[in-house]
Amino acid sequence: MFKKWTKKEIWKAILCFAVYFVLVLATQLPGFLSPLYWAVFPVFSAFVAAGPLTCVMDMKRGFGSAALLPVLWFIVYRCMGELGMPQMWIWIFAVIAVGEAVRAVMSYKKLSSIRTCVPVMGLVPMGNIAPLYLSKAAFLERAAAEMDQEYVAALDMYGTEWMFILVLALSLAAAIASERISEKILKIDK
Repeated sequence: MFKKWTKKEIWKAILCFAVYFVLVLATQLPGFLSPLYWAVFPVFSAFVAAGPLTCVMDMKRGFGSAALLPVLWFIVYRCMGELGMPQMWIWIFAVIAVGEAVRAVMSYKKLSSIRTCVPVMGLVPMGNIAPLYLSKAAFLERAAAEMDQEYVAALDMYGTEWMFILVLALSLAAAIASERISEKILKIDK
């Protein structure tokens, strides 16, 4: 990321961010209709996030390329008044740090580092719902202030350790599949 960007790369990165942001937001919006959907939306967001992430990581193979879109997403969401719980921030920045570390350790030049990093970074939007699984009482207390009791009770039912493991596993699988599809669409060489 410290290498000079061309105008074409800047515009491509902006386009990737716009696609990333819109698609991740689109996967979250139906969550208000169903507590089950809200509990599992990370599977869908991981799938749609993988394409733009793959594009940016292939375009700029260096430090920061993995973090670029998730950090911008976080900034915009905070400006929108979202991500109000510290546990959400911890999840997001822990995942970003792990993704960047994976990329650095595996070598920025290798396709395998993209293949490994994209599924990890696809978990960033899960920060919105991670407190349901990791600090359920605090999450439900905040949810009760914004949502009706029936919805909150259903969230309580879905906020289990097993559901967390299932959502995490399915999110990783969805991101892996989407990353491979994105490789083919973007014609990324090995």
